[in-house]
Amino acid sequence: MMRLVDALDLPDDKALALRAIFRKADERRVELVAKRQAIDKELRAALSRPDKDQAQLAKLVEEASTVDRDLASVAEDSFRDAQKDLTVEQQAKLVLLRREGQVREAVRRRLRQRGGKPSDHEPAPGTKPHR
Repeated sequence: MMRLVDALDLPDDKALALRAIFRKADERRVELVAKRQAIDKELRAALSRPDKDQAQLAKLVEEASTVDRDLASVAEDSFRDAQKDLTVEQQAKLVLLRREGQVREAVRRRLRQRGGKPSDHEPAPGTKPHR
């Protein structure tokens, strides 16, 4: 968050507002992940029954899809909310920072899938890369 505040050169009041927006998004994400985990548990239980209730399975699949859509929109919604109080220049910087963060996260995921450690190839989270 501090990197974002510094990069956007935000005054304290805007930094606090931005922090509140992203904290709210994190709380929503946690809530949705917990909800999805509960649905997954119900799906597994429903699938393990010898007589599978097709209507129940269909309902759970729809609920899971809805939660997945909501999860996917959390980041976009929070960035849209954050942009409302920023100047156009700050919005442009935010868009670039967002993209850089997405690229870093994609690299971390790819490395984890291949069994590598992010620290083998990139700086640890919260540190600056050597240039």
